[in-house]
Amino acid sequence: MTTRASAFVIEPQGSYSLAASARFLWGFKPATYQGPREADHLHLAFNGARGPLGVCLRESKGRVEGEVHGGDAEQARRQVARILSLDLDGSGYDEIGSRDKVVGRLQTEYRGLRPVLWVDPYEAACWAVISTRISMVQAAGMKERLAAELGDSVEMHGEQQRIFPSPEKLLANGQRLAAFRGLFGRKPEYLLGIARAALDGKLNADRLRSLPAEQAIEQMKQLGGIGQFGAELIVLRGAGEPDFLPSGERRLLGAIASFYGLPDPPPRLEIEALAEKWRPFRTWVCVLLRASAGS
Repeated sequence: MTTRASAFVIEPQGSYSLAASARFLWGFKPATYQGPREADHLHLAFNGARGPLGVCLRESKGRVEGEVHGGDAEQARRQVARILSLDLDGSGYDEIGSRDKVVGRLQTEYRGLRPVLWVDPYEAACWAVISTRISMVQAAGMKERLAAELGDSVEMHGEQQRIFPSPEKLLANGQRLAAFRGLFGRKPEYLLGIARAALDGKLNADRLRSLPAEQAIEQMKQLGGIGQFGAELIVLRGAGEPDFLPSGERRLLGAIASFYGLPDPPPRLEIEALAEKWRPFRTWVCVLLRASAGS
């Protein structure tokens, strides 16, 4: 069913490019991006409080304009702002490039790129479980099949956009999840536990962002199937914590070693010293470094 569209506008504070966000999503396999591949045009679809939401985004005169299909415009605006890291004033991020020549060069090369986050911490947590001990391509395919078989969809411009199953949908399909091809071991059990935690409010992005990052990460490690890497993913790329230095992402370490002429892997103390210049956007700089390394 086609629903009447509503609209919103976001005015970025600091440098931003919707085209840079779109290019990032095109190359990010876990996103399983379904929308148009045009500069300054991006489609997002996610679960809203009142059902599935679709948002068609365009950039005009420095503003991000959203056309909402299927739900509340204000909720969609808040969600999109967090996903595209537009809920923060990025002016201070622009200034980091003047303190660190490597960052400055990459900011010029990837002009306007901010972290593009998971739809929410819940979906980030599910990805952490799904992707364990399989390749990213396999995990992306499984995430897409879960959306197609158990999730909702929303129509935008005559096309159906599939949405990853909501917590309610996962819990209602527990038996199907247990038999789902490729979800081996305790993964179905872990996914159901994540769904319950989401419904209990434990994966609320605002709640996680209100906590010190270390505390939020420790809380996420209490979820079944979530270790340090997954917990950091949930808090940094799910909730959108902007200023944290990940503990040991292999691709990030390789990028730091390459750009700064350090041993591979670089010593933790040297990384921490470098990262002091990146405050209060250490997460953003790490995303930029990883993007530059093609990851």
